[in-house]
Amino acid sequence: MKKLVLSTLSVAVMAAGSFAADGKALFQSKGCTACHQAAADTVGPSLKKIAAAYAGKEADLIKYLKGQGKAVVDPAKEAVMRPQINITKAMKDDELKALAEFLLSHK
Repeated sequence: MKKLVLSTLSVAVMAAGSFAADGKALFQSKGCTACHQAAADTVGPSLKKIAAAYAGKEADLIKYLKGQGKAVVDPAKEAVMRPQINITKAMKDDELKALAEFLLSHK
């Protein structure tokens, strides 16, 4: 019988990968695709633009998704995002982290 040995690093990498996958599922199921595309600005900014604006600032992105921060990417369209923020504010912390990791993966 073989033992499965995982290092802390490999567990962390797998967890980060699953967070991003969970974030993609949340992004799709919560209706975010109606306004946000990977590389093109539509109703809302592209995921690439969001990732660039929040690079190294995951906590700020989560704060925004909780309705506790101001829009950084396109403040003029913040009112358009307000109904969606009501949805993200109700999400659990681990869901918000997963969603943020997914958004930030669009470098």
